[in-house]
Amino acid sequence: MRTREGRQDRAAAVWVRYLIMAAVMSLHGTLMAGCSWARTKPAAVPFAAAAGTAPQPSLEMRETLGLTRSRWPLSTGVPFPRGKLPDAAHLTLSDGSTPIPVQTRVLSRWPDGSVRWALLDWQADVKAKQSHRFRFDVGTPAAPTQTVKVRDAGDHLEVETGPLQFSVPKNRFAVLADVRLHGTPMLGGPLVSFFNVDGKRADAAAPTVTVTEAGPLRARIELRGRYAASFHYVVRIDAFAGQPFVRILHTFEQQSPETYSVVRQIGVEMPMKFDGPPTYRVGREKGKAFEGTLPAPGFTLVQADNEAFEAGEARVTGRAEGWADLRDATHGVAVAARYFWQEYPQSLQLRATGLTYNLWAPEAPPAKIGMGAAKTHEIVVLFHDKTAPSPTLLAAIAQPLPVRLDPSWVVASGALPHSLAPDAATSGFLRELHAAHLRYLAHADTERWDDSGHVRCPEPAQERPRTGFYGMLNWGDWNFPGYHDTTKGCDAWGNLEYDMTQVLALGYAASGEPAYYDGMVASARHFMDVDRIYFQNLRPSWVGMNHPKNPLHFAFDLGGVDLGHTWTEGLLSYYYLTGDDRGLDAARGIADFLVNRLRGLSLPGNPRQSGWPQIALVAVYEATGEARYKTAATEYARKGMSAHPPDKIADWKMGILAEALCDTHAVTQDAELKEWLVRYAATVKAHGAKLDARFVPAAAYVARLTGDASLAQAAAATVPRLKFGNWGKPFTIAGRLGFSILSPAAP
Repeated sequence: MRTREGRQDRAAAVWVRYLIMAAVMSLHGTLMAGCSWARTKPAAVPFAAAAGTAPQPSLEMRETLGLTRSRWPLSTGVPFPRGKLPDAAHLTLSDGSTPIPVQTRVLSRWPDGSVRWALLDWQADVKAKQSHRFRFDVGTPAAPTQTVKVRDAGDHLEVETGPLQFSVPKNRFAVLADVRLHGTPMLGGPLVSFFNVDGKRADAAAPTVTVTEAGPLRARIELRGRYAASFHYVVRIDAFAGQPFVRILHTFEQQSPETYSVVRQIGVEMPMKFDGPPTYRVGREKGKAFEGTLPAPGFTLVQADNEAFEAGEARVTGRAEGWADLRDATHGVAVAARYFWQEYPQSLQLRATGLTYNLWAPEAPPAKIGMGAAKTHEIVVLFHDKTAPSPTLLAAIAQPLPVRLDPSWVVASGALPHSLAPDAATSGFLRELHAAHLRYLAHADTERWDDSGHVRCPEPAQERPRTGFYGMLNWGDWNFPGYHDTTKGCDAWGNLEYDMTQVLALGYAASGEPAYYDGMVASARHFMDVDRIYFQNLRPSWVGMNHPKNPLHFAFDLGGVDLGHTWTEGLLSYYYLTGDDRGLDAARGIADFLVNRLRGLSLPGNPRQSGWPQIALVAVYEATGEARYKTAATEYARKGMSAHPPDKIADWKMGILAEALCDTHAVTQDAELKEWLVRYAATVKAHGAKLDARFVPAAAYVARLTGDASLAQAAAATVPRLKFGNWGKPFTIAGRLGFSILSPAAP
C-alpha cells in the first residue's frame, strides 16, 4: 500500500543513502508549485557525490545467449523520486568511465511537474555471457556518433540508420518500401501485410503515418488504417542508429458488427529478387537448422501447435525458433518472430519470389476472432549482404535484453506502487513468489483444455483437446484448471483477474528475473489486446473496458463488462518499464469507461464493485495527472463507504474496497476516507488472525498512517500464511497481497 507521506519518506531516506541530488532543488520546487504536469522544466542539477564511496544509481544487463553484439539497442524505463529530476533531457549514461549517448522520453510526471518515469534508449557493445552495468546521472549528454534520420519527403518518409535506408509511403500501404543496404536494393517490392477473411484477401488501405519518436538512436513510425470493414491495423516500425534491422509491432483490431470473424490467413509478404537459386535456413529449438538450396516448390514450416511442427513434408515433434533467412550470393533477408511457437498457428513460406511470414497460418483451420478483439505480433526483419547472419544472431535478434533496475532505487522513488526490495522482511515472500511462479509456468505448460471454440461444452465429437496455454489469442493468459471446467462457460479463461501483469512486473522490479519480464510482456499484451474491447456494435459505451473472465476471452454470450473485474496497474507498470504507449492507452481507455459509468450509477451490494474501479482510476491519475480520474475515484469511494460500514466485514470483498480507499486516500488525503479506514483497521485487528488475508492490506496502510506498530506486526504476520497454489488465480492473489501488505513497511 502507499501513502503520500510514505512515498516521500522512503524517497528521502534512500536519496540520502545514495547522496544524490543537491539541495538546490528545494528552491526550484517552490517556484514550480502548481505548474502543469507536462510543462517543460529548466535544466537539471547534476547528482551530487558528496562522499566518493557512495554508489550512484545503476542499471544492469546480462547477456545469456552467448552472442557478442555491437551497438546493441537497449531500453528501459527508470523511476525518479518526486521533485528530483525536472527534465529527462539532461540525463547522462556511462559504462564505467565511458560516456554513452542516450535518448530519453518522459513517460510520467509527479504533480509538481518533475519526472516520475523516463524511458532511456541507448546502445552498447555487449560481450557474450557477461554482465554489464550502466550508471546514470544528470549533466550534459554525450553526442551520438551515428544517428537514425527521418525526413518527410511529402508523399513518403525517408529513413536512414546508416547502413539501412528505406521509405514509408503515405499514399499507399507499405510497412517498408525501397529498402536498400549500403545503397543496394534488398526487396523486389514493398513489404506489406494482408488478411484473408472468409476466403477473400483483404489488402490494407492507405495509412495515416505519424513519427512518434524521431531519434537520434531509435525512431518510431506509426501507421494506422484498415484492411477492410472488419479489421483495422496499427503498425509501429522501430529503426535503430547503425543497425541493418527494423522491429515491427503489428497490431490488428477486429471492428466488425459480426460477433465473430473467420480469418484464414494473416500474412506479411517480403518479395525478393535473386541472381540464381537462393539458399535458405530455418531455425528449430534443440536441433540443427533446416537449410540448403531452395527446392523449386519452395520450403514451408508450419507451427500448428506448441507440440509439433511441419517442415517441408516432415512432421517434427518440438518447436521452431521462429526465424528464417533467404538469400543468394550477394544479399539476403531474415525474419525473426518473438513468441513464434507460443502464438501458434504460424508459418514461414520461402519461395523463389520471396518470403512470407504468416501470423495466422493458412495451413491451419481458420481463426475465430471475436468482436472488438485485437492482437499484437512482434517481428524483426534483418537485411544483410553476402555474409549470412549466424543462427545465434537470428535466434537472439527478436529477444530483447531486459535491463534490471536497482530494487532499492525503485522502492525509494515511490514511482512504482507496492514495489519491494529484498531484505530481511521481504526475502522470504520473494522466495515463495519465485517458487510459485515456477509452479505456475509448469502448470500452464501441461494443463489440458478444449480448443473447440464453443462457449458451452461441446459434444465429444467436436472437442479439440490441447495441452498448454498457448495459441495466438491465448498466450499470456491462464485457464481455470480441469478439462471442461465450467466456472463460466466451458474452459473459461481467467483474463488475468487480480492483475497478474502487475504481480509479474513487481516480481521483475524486485528480482530482475528474466522470466518475470517475459511473462509481464506477454500478459500485458494479451490483456490490452484480447481482453479489452475495441469495438462493440450494440453497446458502444463498453468500448475501452476489459472483459471479465470469459470463455474464448472475448465472448459476449454470457454477459458484458463487470466493475468488479477491472485493473490498470499492470498495464501501467508495463508501460513504465517498456515505454510501450499502447499500455498507457489501454489503461486510459478502461479509466475513461469507469468515469463515464458513474453517470446515474447505483452500485450493487458487492463492495469490490466500487473497489477495483478506484484502484484502476488512481493508477491512471498518477500516470497522467488528469484530475478527472482522481475525482471519479473519490466518487466511487463515497458510494462504497455509504453502502458498506467499516465495522461489517463478513464478506472478503470488503478487503478490496478497503484497499481501494487506501489508494484514493493516498492521493486525496480526504479526512472522511481516513476515518473510515481507521475504523476498518480496528475491526480487522479485533478479529485477529482468523480473517481472510484479503482484509489485511488496508490494515497495513493504516498502520503506516497512524504509527500503530502492533497493527503493522499483525499485518506482516499474515504474509507467511499466503497460499500461492500452482495456477493463475491463487498465484496472483497471494502475490498481490504480499506486495500490498509488505510495501508500507519498506525501509
